Amino acid sequence: MPELEVDNKICEYRKALGLSQHKLAKAVGLKRRSIMAYENKTISPTVETAYKICKVLGKDIKEVFIFKDIKEDQ
Repeated sequence: MPELEVDNKICEYRKALGLSQHKLAKAVGLKRRSIMAYENKTISPTVETAYKICKVLGKDIKEVFIFKDIKEDQ
């Protein structure tokens, strides 16, 4: 099964709403450093956290998170 790469547009949509990382984190129940790590793609959120982020941003999960298959070498 191919590996999955997850990209996101959290920063783009957060800024469009005029939210700081701190305000988004507070609305979702996280710390700012978690939002920063998600935006920098250092880590990926759990499905539950991703859903909460999308709800605060007013976007569908498919708009915020982009899933790409990484082709395996054969």
